[in-house]
Amino acid sequence: MKFPENSYISSIYGIGKLKSLSELYIFNLRDVSGYRIGELKNMTDLYKLGINRLENVKDGEEARNAQLCEKRRLTDLTLCWSDIHIDSTNKYLDENVLDNLHPPKCLRKLKIERYMGARSAIWMNNVNWIFNLEEIVLSDCSEWETLPSFGHLPFLKLLELYDMPKVKWLESKFNGNDRYRAFPLLEKLYIGRLEALEDWFEAGVTAEEGCLFPCLIQLYLVDCSKLKELPSLPPKLKSLEIRSTGWKTLNFCSNSNPIPLESLEVFDCPNIISLPLADEIARLAALRSLTIRYCPNLISLGRYRQVEDTNNCQLMLNDLHINDPSVLLMEPLRSIASLKRLIIVHNDEVVSFPNELEQWFLTVTSSLSYLIIYKLKSLQCLPSTFESFSSLQYLQLFDVPMLRELPNLPPALKRLEIEGCHRELKERYGEDGGSDRHKIAHIPDIFIR
Repeated sequence: MKFPENSYISSIYGIGKLKSLSELYIFNLRDVSGYRIGELKNMTDLYKLGINRLENVKDGEEARNAQLCEKRRLTDLTLCWSDIHIDSTNKYLDENVLDNLHPPKCLRKLKIERYMGARSAIWMNNVNWIFNLEEIVLSDCSEWETLPSFGHLPFLKLLELYDMPKVKWLESKFNGNDRYRAFPLLEKLYIGRLEALEDWFEAGVTAEEGCLFPCLIQLYLVDCSKLKELPSLPPKLKSLEIRSTGWKTLNFCSNSNPIPLESLEVFDCPNIISLPLADEIARLAALRSLTIRYCPNLISLGRYRQVEDTNNCQLMLNDLHINDPSVLLMEPLRSIASLKRLIIVHNDEVVSFPNELEQWFLTVTSSLSYLIIYKLKSLQCLPSTFESFSSLQYLQLFDVPMLRELPNLPPALKRLEIEGCHRELKERYGEDGGSDRHKIAHIPDIFIR
């Protein structure tokens, strides 16, 4: 947790005497007089409060002395246990303490870090008490098993869950309801390192048709290898990032509406076989940024539907980030003509660009303005078609140790950066008497290191 620079205020002895204080970003508890949680009892004007080192609270009764539920202006609350507390085995104490840190109903933002209890606080399971929450962040709570029914919160817009390895599903049963409108206003969902997460719902719970994340704009999933695929992408989703998941494909919406997705990143997903971009190309007019890295079993980006006029349907990508150049030969990337920025990184196998890829580069000569090649350990030569790249302005070559020679570079190139390449290349093009320095003399900014 990052604390503001003025967090030194928490070192004031007997801070509870500052009864009119409205913000206390972080209060570091100590087990000594003047620094215990009871100091908060009469600070009724607080609207923003952070409490750290909650392991120094001896029991639930002492936690109740903070009287959080009486602070009628409190809208932003952070509750933290310290790093050393992670090894604690007294989960029942943590549960008792959290049960008694009951916030008021006006709370809008809640953050909990390093809580070692296995269950949610009692007040968290009563949707009427947390009804007004708009932002929830839970992190490093390694013993927590079952989450509250956050999907019922009518105003929740942001949910972040990190490092909670025992959570198995995102949403559980609530008051016997098996079907409901899930997360009705949620816009941003970030889930990271929930290794046991298997499904979006507990068995027997189902969202109403088309009503799972109806307002979701950003979805970020990292290290959730067991998580099942979504039945369909949320209808308003603009940004999707999946890393280290077990997904095999993406399920786009089954209706015929345009797909608003602007950015898609698929990273380190060994089970991914297909990304059906070509299938939905007519509905993916908004897609501008695409990343596909470390997906060794990817064999298809979909197929064009026969009913569509594919001559008028192309991805209008601006940015493409890959580690395997062969994906450039898969439709719809094979026919792309709008690309402005291409990044090829981390590949130890590519020695050169075969003729088919040389031809592919010719399709983007009039649009590509930025090319980065980074950590291609075996690459020995660049595309010979470089001279025809009329729009290329920036070329960066980082850690390409086998590259000894540059092709003729386009006259419009403004910046050339070369770092971590072969000694011979430095000698040929370096500014200290390089024999081929004249070939790149037209470039205004040159950095060869």
